[in-house]
Amino acid sequence: MPAEPVRLTHAVDTGKEELLLAGVRKTYGPATVLDVDRLVLTGGQVVCLVGENGAGKSTMMGVIAGSVQPDPGGEVTLSGDPLGAGTLHAQQLGVAMVSQEFPLVGQLSVAENLLLGRRPSQQRVFVDSRAMHAAAERMLAGIGLSVSTRRRVDSLAVAQRQMLEIAKALGTRPRVLILDEPTSALGPAESEHVLQLAREHAALGGIVILIGHRLNEVRDVGDRIIVLRNGRVVADLTPAEATEQRLVREMVGRELEGLVEVSAAQVGEPMFTARGLEAENFGPLDLEVHPGEIVGVAGLMGSGRSSLLHLILGARKPTGGRMTLGGKPYGPRNTAEAVAAGVGLVPEDRKGQGLLVDAPIRWNITLSILERISSRGLFLWPRPERREAARLVSAASVRCQTPEQPARSLSGGNQQRMIFGRWIAARPRLLLLDEPTRGVDVGAKAEIYKLIEEEREQGMAILVASSELEELLGICHRIVVLKHGRIAAAFERDSFSKERIIAAAAVGVQA
Repeated sequence: MPAEPVRLTHAVDTGKEELLLAGVRKTYGPATVLDVDRLVLTGGQVVCLVGENGAGKSTMMGVIAGSVQPDPGGEVTLSGDPLGAGTLHAQQLGVAMVSQEFPLVGQLSVAENLLLGRRPSQQRVFVDSRAMHAAAERMLAGIGLSVSTRRRVDSLAVAQRQMLEIAKALGTRPRVLILDEPTSALGPAESEHVLQLAREHAALGGIVILIGHRLNEVRDVGDRIIVLRNGRVVADLTPAEATEQRLVREMVGRELEGLVEVSAAQVGEPMFTARGLEAENFGPLDLEVHPGEIVGVAGLMGSGRSSLLHLILGARKPTGGRMTLGGKPYGPRNTAEAVAAGVGLVPEDRKGQGLLVDAPIRWNITLSILERISSRGLFLWPRPERREAARLVSAASVRCQTPEQPARSLSGGNQQRMIFGRWIAARPRLLLLDEPTRGVDVGAKAEIYKLIEEEREQGMAILVASSELEELLGICHRIVVLKHGRIAAAFERDSFSKERIIAAAAVGVQA
Protein backbone atom coordinates (compact mmCIF):
# COMPACT_ATOMS: atom_id res chain seq x y z
CA MET A 1 0.00 0.00 0.00
CA PRO A 2 1.46 3.42 -0.88
CA ALA A 3 2.56 5.81 1.82
CA GLU A 4 0.30 8.55 0.45
CA PRO A 5 -3.33 7.66 -0.41
CA VAL A 6 -4.22 7.80 -4.09
CA ARG A 7 -6.54 10.75 -4.66
CA LEU A 8 -9.95 10.03 -6.13
CA THR A 9 -10.37 11.97 -9.35
CA HIS A 10 -14.04 11.37 -10.12
CA ALA A 11 -16.94 13.45 -8.87
CA VAL A 12 -20.31 12.11 -7.85
CA ASP A 13 -22.62 12.49 -10.81
CA THR A 14 -25.37 14.52 -9.14
CA GLY A 15 -25.38 17.67 -7.06
CA LYS A 16 -26.17 17.94 -3.36
CA GLU A 17 -27.53 14.53 -2.45
CA GLU A 18 -30.19 14.00 0.21
CA LEU A 19 -31.14 10.64 1.67
CA LEU A 20 -34.45 10.66 3.58
CA LEU A 21 -35.92 8.03 5.89
CA ALA A 22 -39.37 8.98 7.22
CA GLY A 23 -41.65 6.72 9.24
CA VAL A 24 -39.47 3.71 8.41
CA ARG A 25 -40.20 0.64 10.49
CA LYS A 26 -39.34 -3.02 10.30
CA THR A 27 -40.94 -5.70 12.41
CA TYR A 28 -40.47 -9.46 12.61
CA GLY A 29 -43.54 -10.84 14.28
CA PRO A 30 -44.00 -8.99 17.59
CA ALA A 31 -40.43 -7.62 17.57
CA THR A 32 -39.73 -4.13 16.21
CA VAL A 33 -36.10 -4.00 15.04
CA LEU A 34 -36.20 -0.58 13.37
CA ASP A 35 -38.31 2.49 14.09
CA VAL A 36 -37.06 5.73 12.50
CA ASP A 37 -39.40 8.75 12.59
CA ARG A 38 -37.28 11.04 10.43
CA LEU A 39 -33.62 11.05 9.42
CA VAL A 40 -32.01 13.16 6.69
CA LEU A 41 -28.45 12.59 5.46
CA THR A 42 -26.82 15.00 3.03
CA GLY A 43 -23.98 14.78 0.53
CA GLY A 44 -20.53 15.94 1.52
CA GLN A 45 -20.63 14.28 4.93
CA VAL A 46 -19.27 11.13 6.51
CA VAL A 47 -22.05 9.94 8.80
CA CYS A 48 -21.00 7.34 11.35
CA LEU A 49 -23.59 4.92 12.70
CA VAL A 50 -22.86 3.21 16.01
CA GLY A 51 -24.77 0.95 18.36
CA GLU A 52 -24.62 -2.44 19.99
CA ASN A 53 -25.08 -5.59 17.91
CA GLY A 54 -28.81 -5.93 17.38
CA ALA A 55 -29.42 -2.17 17.65
CA GLY A 56 -30.80 -2.01 14.10
CA LYS A 57 -27.77 -0.72 12.15
CA SER A 58 -27.66 -3.53 9.60
CA THR A 59 -31.44 -3.44 9.19
CA MET A 60 -31.35 0.29 8.45
CA MET A 61 -28.55 -0.16 5.92
CA GLY A 62 -30.42 -3.09 4.37
CA VAL A 63 -33.46 -0.87 3.88
CA ILE A 64 -31.34 1.77 2.11
CA ALA A 65 -29.51 -0.84 0.00
CA GLY A 66 -32.74 -2.65 -0.92
CA SER A 67 -31.98 -5.99 0.72
CA VAL A 68 -34.53 -5.46 3.52
CA GLN A 69 -38.12 -4.52 2.78
CA PRO A 70 -39.52 -2.15 5.45
CA ASP A 71 -43.07 -2.31 6.73
CA PRO A 72 -45.64 -0.47 4.56
CA GLY A 73 -46.18 3.20 5.19
CA GLY A 74 -42.68 4.62 5.40
CA GLU A 75 -40.69 6.66 2.93
CA VAL A 76 -37.09 6.11 1.76
CA THR A 77 -35.85 8.45 -0.98
CA LEU A 78 -32.56 9.52 -2.51
CA SER A 79 -32.81 13.11 -3.76
CA GLY A 80 -36.49 12.50 -4.48
CA ASP A 81 -36.06 9.07 -6.07
CA PRO A 82 -37.86 6.35 -4.08
CA LEU A 83 -35.74 3.47 -2.82
CA GLY A 84 -37.06 0.13 -1.65
CA ALA A 85 -37.64 -1.84 -4.87
CA GLY A 86 -34.77 -4.24 -4.27
CA THR A 87 -30.98 -4.26 -4.38
CA LEU A 88 -30.71 -3.92 -8.17
CA HIS A 89 -32.90 -0.81 -8.14
CA ALA A 90 -30.85 0.69 -5.30
CA GLN A 91 -27.61 -0.02 -7.17
CA GLN A 92 -29.01 1.59 -10.33
CA LEU A 93 -29.82 4.70 -8.31
CA GLY A 94 -26.26 4.81 -6.99
CA VAL A 95 -26.23 2.96 -3.66
CA ALA A 96 -23.17 0.79 -2.98
CA MET A 97 -22.64 -1.21 0.18
CA VAL A 98 -19.46 -2.80 1.52
CA SER A 99 -20.61 -5.44 4.00
CA GLN A 100 -18.72 -7.53 6.52
CA GLU A 101 -19.74 -10.72 4.73
CA PHE A 102 -17.58 -10.20 1.59
CA PRO A 103 -20.11 -11.36 -1.08
CA LEU A 104 -17.33 -12.27 -3.48
CA VAL A 105 -17.10 -15.33 -5.73
CA GLY A 106 -14.03 -17.19 -4.50
CA GLN A 107 -13.51 -19.26 -7.65
CA LEU A 108 -13.32 -16.18 -9.88
CA SER A 109 -10.39 -13.83 -10.33
CA VAL A 110 -9.96 -10.43 -8.73
CA ALA A 111 -10.82 -8.72 -12.04
CA GLU A 112 -13.92 -10.86 -12.61
CA ASN A 113 -15.19 -10.01 -9.12
CA LEU A 114 -14.52 -6.30 -9.46
CA LEU A 115 -16.46 -6.08 -12.73
CA LEU A 116 -19.04 -8.81 -12.13
CA GLY A 117 -22.19 -7.92 -14.04
CA ARG A 118 -20.53 -5.10 -15.99
CA ARG A 119 -17.53 -6.71 -17.67
CA PRO A 120 -16.47 -5.03 -20.96
CA SER A 121 -17.30 -7.12 -24.01
CA GLN A 122 -16.40 -7.27 -27.67
CA GLN A 123 -19.39 -6.91 -29.98
CA ARG A 124 -21.60 -7.68 -26.93
CA VAL A 125 -20.68 -11.36 -27.21
CA PHE A 126 -17.20 -12.06 -25.84
CA VAL A 127 -15.69 -10.63 -22.68
CA ASP A 128 -12.85 -8.26 -23.48
CA SER A 129 -10.31 -9.76 -21.09
CA ARG A 130 -7.64 -7.13 -21.73
CA ALA A 131 -10.05 -4.26 -21.06
CA MET A 132 -11.43 -6.02 -17.99
CA HIS A 133 -8.01 -6.45 -16.38
CA ALA A 134 -7.00 -2.90 -17.29
CA ALA A 135 -10.15 -1.55 -15.64
CA ALA A 136 -9.58 -3.74 -12.58
CA GLU A 137 -6.00 -2.51 -12.27
CA ARG A 138 -7.23 1.09 -12.27
CA MET A 139 -9.76 0.28 -9.54
CA LEU A 140 -7.09 -1.37 -7.38
CA ALA A 141 -4.71 1.53 -7.94
CA GLY A 142 -7.46 3.88 -6.79
CA ILE A 143 -7.36 2.36 -3.32
CA GLY A 144 -3.68 1.45 -3.25
CA LEU A 145 -4.11 -2.34 -3.22
CA SER A 146 -1.27 -4.25 -4.85
CA VAL A 147 -2.52 -7.67 -5.93
CA SER A 148 -2.69 -9.46 -9.27
CA THR A 149 -6.02 -9.02 -11.04
CA ARG A 150 -5.70 -12.65 -12.24
CA ARG A 151 -5.43 -14.09 -8.76
CA ARG A 152 -8.36 -16.15 -7.44
CA VAL A 153 -10.25 -14.38 -4.69
CA ASP A 154 -10.38 -17.44 -2.43
CA SER A 155 -6.57 -17.25 -2.15
CA LEU A 156 -6.68 -13.73 -0.67
CA ALA A 157 -6.38 -12.93 3.03
CA VAL A 158 -9.41 -11.48 4.81
CA ALA A 159 -7.88 -7.99 4.85
CA GLN A 160 -7.24 -8.13 1.10
CA ARG A 161 -10.84 -9.21 0.48
CA GLN A 162 -11.99 -6.28 2.61
CA MET A 163 -10.02 -3.87 0.41
CA LEU A 164 -11.31 -5.59 -2.74
CA GLU A 165 -14.89 -4.96 -1.64
CA ILE A 166 -14.09 -1.28 -1.12
CA ALA A 167 -12.51 -1.03 -4.57
CA LYS A 168 -15.57 -2.69 -6.10
CA ALA A 169 -17.94 -0.24 -4.41
CA LEU A 170 -15.92 2.87 -5.28
CA GLY A 171 -15.63 1.66 -8.88
CA THR A 172 -19.38 2.27 -9.34
CA ARG A 173 -18.99 5.96 -8.37
CA PRO A 174 -21.86 5.69 -5.87
CA ARG A 175 -24.08 8.51 -4.69
CA VAL A 176 -24.44 6.68 -1.36
CA LEU A 177 -21.51 4.63 -0.07
CA ILE A 178 -22.24 2.36 2.90
CA LEU A 179 -19.21 0.97 4.74
CA ASP A 180 -20.03 -1.72 7.32
CA GLU A 181 -17.02 -2.10 9.65
CA PRO A 182 -14.57 -1.34 6.79
CA THR A 183 -11.47 -1.38 9.01
CA SER A 184 -12.31 -4.40 11.17
CA ALA A 185 -9.76 -6.62 9.42
CA LEU A 186 -7.13 -3.93 8.87
CA GLY A 187 -4.17 -2.61 10.81
CA PRO A 188 -3.69 1.06 11.78
CA ALA A 189 -1.99 2.22 8.56
CA GLU A 190 -4.48 0.45 6.27
CA SER A 191 -7.40 1.65 8.40
CA GLU A 192 -6.32 5.27 8.08
CA HIS A 193 -6.04 4.81 4.32
CA VAL A 194 -9.65 3.56 4.13
CA LEU A 195 -10.90 6.39 6.32
CA GLN A 196 -9.13 8.86 4.03
CA LEU A 197 -10.91 7.32 1.03
CA ALA A 198 -14.22 7.81 2.86
CA ARG A 199 -13.39 11.47 3.57
CA GLU A 200 -12.44 12.08 -0.05
CA HIS A 201 -15.58 10.45 -1.44
CA ALA A 202 -17.69 12.65 0.83
CA ALA A 203 -15.69 15.72 -0.24
CA LEU A 204 -16.64 14.93 -3.85
CA GLY A 205 -20.32 15.21 -2.91
CA GLY A 206 -21.29 11.67 -1.97
CA ILE A 207 -23.11 10.49 1.14
CA VAL A 208 -20.87 8.16 3.14
CA ILE A 209 -22.41 6.06 5.92
CA LEU A 210 -19.85 4.24 8.04
CA ILE A 211 -20.87 1.63 10.60
CA GLY A 212 -18.12 1.37 13.18
CA HIS A 213 -17.26 -0.14 16.56
CA ARG A 214 -13.82 1.48 16.88
CA LEU A 215 -14.96 4.62 18.66
CA ASN A 216 -11.68 6.49 18.16
CA GLU A 217 -12.04 6.08 14.38
CA VAL A 218 -15.68 7.11 14.50
CA ARG A 219 -14.85 10.34 16.31
CA ASP A 220 -11.94 11.01 13.96
CA VAL A 221 -13.66 10.52 10.60
CA GLY A 222 -17.32 11.38 11.29
CA ASP A 223 -18.98 14.71 10.52
CA ARG A 224 -22.04 13.33 12.32
CA ILE A 225 -22.26 10.41 14.72
CA ILE A 226 -25.69 8.79 14.98
CA VAL A 227 -26.39 6.30 17.77
CA LEU A 228 -29.01 3.56 17.42
CA ARG A 229 -30.43 1.65 20.38
CA ASN A 230 -33.27 -0.87 20.11
CA GLY A 231 -33.93 0.22 16.53
CA ARG A 232 -34.33 3.92 17.34
CA VAL A 233 -32.11 6.96 16.87
CA VAL A 234 -31.21 8.00 20.42
CA ALA A 235 -28.48 10.54 19.63
CA ASP A 236 -27.27 12.61 16.67
CA LEU A 237 -23.94 14.11 17.73
CA THR A 238 -21.18 16.34 16.44
CA PRO A 239 -17.61 15.05 16.79
CA ALA A 240 -17.09 17.44 19.72
CA GLU A 241 -20.13 16.00 21.54
CA ALA A 242 -19.20 12.38 20.81
CA THR A 243 -16.83 11.62 23.66
CA GLU A 244 -16.17 7.93 24.20
CA GLN A 245 -18.02 8.04 27.52
CA ARG A 246 -21.04 9.71 25.89
CA LEU A 247 -21.11 7.25 22.99
CA VAL A 248 -20.91 4.22 25.27
CA ARG A 249 -23.65 5.56 27.53
CA GLU A 250 -25.95 6.26 24.56
CA MET A 251 -25.23 2.87 22.96
CA VAL A 252 -25.82 0.64 25.99
CA GLY A 253 -28.11 2.89 28.02
CA ARG A 254 -25.78 2.75 31.03
CA GLU A 255 -22.22 3.38 32.12
CA LEU A 256 -19.90 0.54 31.06
CA GLU A 257 -16.98 -0.70 33.08
CA GLY A 258 -13.53 -0.45 31.51
CA LEU A 259 -11.34 -3.27 30.32
CA VAL A 260 -10.60 -6.10 32.70
CA GLU A 261 -7.80 -5.56 35.17
CA VAL A 262 -4.79 -7.46 33.84
CA SER A 263 -3.10 -9.29 36.68
CA ALA A 264 0.48 -10.53 36.57
CA ALA A 265 1.20 -13.53 34.36
CA GLN A 266 2.00 -16.83 35.99
CA VAL A 267 5.64 -17.90 36.06
CA GLY A 268 7.15 -21.27 35.23
CA GLU A 269 8.10 -23.27 32.20
CA PRO A 270 6.56 -22.12 28.88
CA MET A 271 3.46 -23.93 27.64
CA PHE A 272 4.42 -23.34 24.01
CA THR A 273 7.74 -22.63 22.31
CA ALA A 274 8.80 -22.08 18.72
CA ARG A 275 12.47 -22.08 17.76
CA GLY A 276 13.55 -21.11 14.25
CA LEU A 277 9.98 -21.63 12.98
CA GLU A 278 9.72 -20.84 9.29
CA ALA A 279 7.61 -21.43 6.21
CA GLU A 280 7.39 -19.96 2.73
CA ASN A 281 7.63 -16.15 3.08
CA PHE A 282 7.62 -16.50 6.86
CA GLY A 283 10.25 -16.56 9.61
CA PRO A 284 12.51 -17.73 11.04
CA LEU A 285 10.87 -16.88 14.34
CA ASP A 286 11.36 -17.66 18.04
CA LEU A 287 8.42 -17.39 20.43
CA GLU A 288 7.18 -18.70 23.74
CA VAL A 289 3.92 -18.42 25.68
CA HIS A 290 3.62 -19.35 29.36
CA PRO A 291 0.61 -20.75 31.22
CA GLY A 292 -1.58 -17.91 32.42
CA GLU A 293 0.00 -15.45 29.98
CA ILE A 294 -1.55 -13.46 27.14
CA VAL A 295 0.90 -12.67 24.34
CA GLY A 296 -0.21 -10.27 21.61
CA VAL A 297 0.84 -10.34 17.96
CA ALA A 298 0.78 -6.98 16.16
CA GLY A 299 1.77 -6.00 12.63
CA LEU A 300 0.51 -4.45 9.40
CA MET A 301 -1.62 -6.27 6.84
CA GLY A 302 0.48 -9.09 5.36
CA SER A 303 2.96 -9.11 8.24
CA GLY A 304 2.24 -12.77 9.03
CA ARG A 305 -0.06 -12.55 12.06
CA SER A 306 -2.56 -15.13 10.79
CA SER A 307 0.21 -17.23 9.21
CA LEU A 308 1.80 -17.69 12.63
CA LEU A 309 -1.45 -18.98 14.10
CA HIS A 310 -2.07 -21.27 11.14
CA LEU A 311 1.41 -22.78 11.49
CA ILE A 312 0.82 -23.50 15.17
CA LEU A 313 -2.59 -25.01 14.41
CA GLY A 314 -1.27 -27.31 11.69
CA ALA A 315 -3.25 -25.58 8.94
CA ARG A 316 0.01 -24.62 7.25
CA LYS A 317 3.17 -26.71 6.92
CA PRO A 318 6.44 -25.32 8.34
CA THR A 319 9.61 -25.71 6.33
CA GLY A 320 11.95 -25.48 9.29
CA GLY A 321 12.31 -25.07 13.04
CA ARG A 322 10.67 -26.91 15.90
CA MET A 323 7.84 -26.41 18.36
CA THR A 324 7.02 -27.77 21.81
CA LEU A 325 3.74 -27.91 23.72
CA GLY A 326 3.71 -28.64 27.42
CA GLY A 327 7.45 -29.36 27.29
CA LYS A 328 7.11 -32.08 24.62
CA PRO A 329 7.84 -31.95 20.88
CA TYR A 330 4.85 -30.67 18.95
CA GLY A 331 4.38 -30.87 15.18
CA PRO A 332 0.74 -31.38 14.11
CA ARG A 333 0.20 -32.70 10.60
CA ASN A 334 -3.27 -31.17 10.49
CA THR A 335 -5.71 -29.19 12.62
CA ALA A 336 -7.31 -32.31 14.09
CA GLU A 337 -3.98 -33.37 15.57
CA ALA A 338 -3.47 -29.85 16.97
CA VAL A 339 -6.87 -29.85 18.65
CA ALA A 340 -6.25 -33.35 20.06
CA ALA A 341 -2.94 -32.09 21.51
CA GLY A 342 -4.71 -29.21 23.27
CA VAL A 343 -4.65 -26.26 20.87
CA GLY A 344 -7.76 -24.26 19.99
CA LEU A 345 -8.46 -21.41 17.57
CA VAL A 346 -11.03 -18.62 17.48
CA PRO A 347 -10.67 -17.71 13.77
CA GLU A 348 -10.65 -14.32 12.10
CA ASP A 349 -13.51 -15.26 9.76
CA ARG A 350 -16.03 -16.68 12.21
CA LYS A 351 -18.75 -17.39 9.64
CA GLY A 352 -16.45 -18.91 7.05
CA GLN A 353 -14.15 -20.84 9.41
CA GLY A 354 -15.78 -21.06 12.82
CA LEU A 355 -19.51 -21.68 12.49
CA LEU A 356 -22.10 -24.03 11.06
CA VAL A 357 -24.35 -21.05 10.42
CA ASP A 358 -27.55 -22.97 9.63
CA ALA A 359 -27.06 -25.51 12.44
CA PRO A 360 -28.46 -24.88 15.93
CA ILE A 361 -26.43 -23.17 18.63
CA ARG A 362 -26.40 -26.51 20.48
CA TRP A 363 -24.40 -28.17 17.69
CA ASN A 364 -21.97 -25.29 17.34
CA ILE A 365 -21.15 -24.83 20.99
CA THR A 366 -20.58 -28.54 21.73
CA LEU A 367 -18.44 -29.32 18.66
CA SER A 368 -15.23 -29.50 20.68
CA ILE A 369 -16.55 -32.06 23.19
CA LEU A 370 -18.40 -34.55 21.00
CA GLU A 371 -16.31 -37.46 22.28
CA ARG A 372 -17.15 -36.53 25.86
CA ILE A 373 -20.92 -36.52 25.28
CA SER A 374 -21.07 -39.52 22.94
CA SER A 375 -20.69 -43.25 23.35
CA ARG A 376 -17.30 -44.37 22.02
CA GLY A 377 -17.37 -41.42 19.64
CA LEU A 378 -20.20 -43.04 17.63
CA PHE A 379 -23.55 -42.34 19.27
CA LEU A 380 -24.43 -38.86 20.49
CA TRP A 381 -26.60 -38.79 23.59
CA PRO A 382 -29.21 -35.98 23.25
CA ARG A 383 -29.66 -35.36 26.99
CA PRO A 384 -25.97 -34.72 27.84
CA GLU A 385 -25.62 -32.65 24.68
CA ARG A 386 -28.54 -30.38 25.62
CA ARG A 387 -27.32 -30.12 29.20
CA GLU A 388 -23.79 -29.14 28.12
CA ALA A 389 -25.13 -26.70 25.51
CA ALA A 390 -27.27 -24.93 28.12
CA ARG A 391 -24.31 -24.74 30.52
CA LEU A 392 -21.96 -23.35 27.90
CA VAL A 393 -24.49 -20.81 26.62
CA SER A 394 -24.72 -19.49 30.18
CA ALA A 395 -20.95 -19.60 30.81
CA ALA A 396 -20.18 -17.67 27.64
CA SER A 397 -23.08 -15.20 28.15
CA VAL A 398 -24.63 -16.05 24.77
CA ARG A 399 -27.94 -14.21 24.53
CA CYS A 400 -30.48 -16.38 22.72
CA GLN A 401 -34.06 -17.56 23.08
CA THR A 402 -33.07 -21.24 22.96
CA PRO A 403 -29.97 -23.29 22.06
CA GLU A 404 -32.09 -24.80 19.29
CA GLN A 405 -32.19 -21.62 17.19
CA PRO A 406 -29.75 -21.44 14.25
CA ALA A 407 -26.36 -19.82 14.77
CA ARG A 408 -27.14 -17.49 11.86
CA SER A 409 -29.86 -15.80 13.93
CA LEU A 410 -27.38 -14.48 16.52
CA SER A 411 -25.69 -11.09 16.43
CA GLY A 412 -21.96 -10.97 15.69
CA GLY A 413 -21.07 -10.56 19.35
CA ASN A 414 -23.17 -13.53 20.40
CA GLN A 415 -21.73 -15.68 17.60
CA GLN A 416 -18.24 -14.82 18.81
CA ARG A 417 -19.08 -15.62 22.44
CA MET A 418 -20.55 -18.92 21.25
CA ILE A 419 -17.19 -19.86 19.69
CA PHE A 420 -15.48 -18.91 22.95
CA GLY A 421 -17.95 -21.15 24.75
CA ARG A 422 -16.89 -24.04 22.53
CA TRP A 423 -13.28 -23.67 23.71
CA ILE A 424 -14.28 -23.05 27.32
CA ALA A 425 -15.72 -26.56 27.16
CA ALA A 426 -12.63 -28.08 25.55
CA ARG A 427 -10.14 -26.44 27.94
CA PRO A 428 -7.20 -26.23 25.48
CA ARG A 429 -3.72 -25.71 26.87
CA LEU A 430 -3.00 -23.08 24.21
CA LEU A 431 -5.78 -20.88 22.80
CA LEU A 432 -5.11 -18.95 19.57
CA LEU A 433 -7.24 -15.85 18.99
CA ASP A 434 -7.29 -14.25 15.53
CA GLU A 435 -9.05 -10.85 15.66
CA PRO A 436 -11.17 -11.98 18.64
CA THR A 437 -13.49 -8.95 18.67
CA ARG A 438 -13.74 -8.25 14.94
CA GLY A 439 -17.14 -6.77 14.11
CA VAL A 440 -18.56 -6.77 17.64
CA ASP A 441 -19.80 -3.80 19.63
CA VAL A 442 -18.28 -2.19 22.69
CA GLY A 443 -20.50 -4.07 25.14
CA ALA A 444 -19.72 -7.45 23.57
CA LYS A 445 -16.01 -6.61 23.56
CA ALA A 446 -16.01 -6.05 27.31
CA GLU A 447 -17.69 -9.42 27.85
CA ILE A 448 -15.22 -11.20 25.53
CA TYR A 449 -12.27 -9.63 27.34
CA LYS A 450 -13.72 -10.89 30.59
CA LEU A 451 -13.97 -14.43 29.17
CA ILE A 452 -10.34 -14.24 28.01
CA GLU A 453 -9.13 -13.09 31.41
CA GLU A 454 -11.12 -15.78 33.23
CA GLU A 455 -9.54 -18.51 31.11
CA ARG A 456 -6.09 -17.02 31.58
CA GLU A 457 -6.57 -17.02 35.35
CA GLN A 458 -7.25 -20.76 35.11
CA GLY A 459 -3.78 -21.24 33.59
CA MET A 460 -4.57 -21.23 29.88
CA ALA A 461 -1.81 -19.89 27.59
CA ILE A 462 -3.24 -17.42 25.09
CA LEU A 463 -1.76 -16.03 21.86
CA VAL A 464 -3.85 -13.23 20.33
CA ALA A 465 -3.31 -11.63 16.92
CA SER A 466 -5.18 -8.36 16.43
CA SER A 467 -5.14 -5.28 14.23
CA GLU A 468 -6.59 -3.24 17.12
CA LEU A 469 -3.67 -1.87 19.12
CA GLU A 470 -5.96 -0.67 21.92
CA GLU A 471 -7.09 -4.25 22.34
CA LEU A 472 -3.57 -5.63 22.61
CA LEU A 473 -2.46 -2.82 24.91
CA GLY A 474 -5.45 -3.48 27.15
CA ILE A 475 -5.31 -7.25 27.65
CA CYS A 476 -1.76 -8.51 26.95
CA HIS A 477 1.27 -9.12 29.14
CA ARG A 478 3.66 -9.04 26.18
CA ILE A 479 3.36 -7.91 22.55
CA VAL A 480 5.52 -9.08 19.65
CA VAL A 481 5.45 -7.09 16.41
CA LEU A 482 5.76 -8.94 13.10
CA LYS A 483 7.10 -7.55 9.84
CA HIS A 484 7.47 -9.81 6.78
CA GLY A 485 6.96 -12.87 8.97
CA ARG A 486 9.71 -12.04 11.44
CA ILE A 487 9.64 -10.48 14.90
CA ALA A 488 10.68 -6.85 14.47
CA ALA A 489 10.26 -5.93 18.14
CA ALA A 490 8.92 -7.23 21.44
CA PHE A 491 7.52 -5.21 24.35
CA GLU A 492 6.80 -6.01 27.99
CA ARG A 493 3.70 -4.48 29.54
CA ASP A 494 5.60 -1.78 31.41
CA SER A 495 7.05 -0.53 28.09
CA PHE A 496 3.86 -0.63 26.00
CA SER A 497 3.39 2.34 23.65
CA LYS A 498 1.13 2.67 20.62
CA GLU A 499 3.70 4.88 18.90
CA ARG A 500 6.53 2.38 19.46
CA ILE A 501 4.46 -0.54 18.19
CA ILE A 502 3.39 1.35 15.06
CA ALA A 503 7.00 2.36 14.39
CA ALA A 504 8.16 -1.24 14.72
CA ALA A 505 5.38 -2.51 12.43
CA ALA A 506 6.05 0.14 9.78
CA VAL A 507 9.83 0.28 9.63
CA GLY A 508 10.91 -2.80 11.59
CA VAL A 509 12.81 -1.05 14.35
CA GLN A 510 12.22 -0.93 18.08
CA ALA A 511 11.93 2.69 19.17
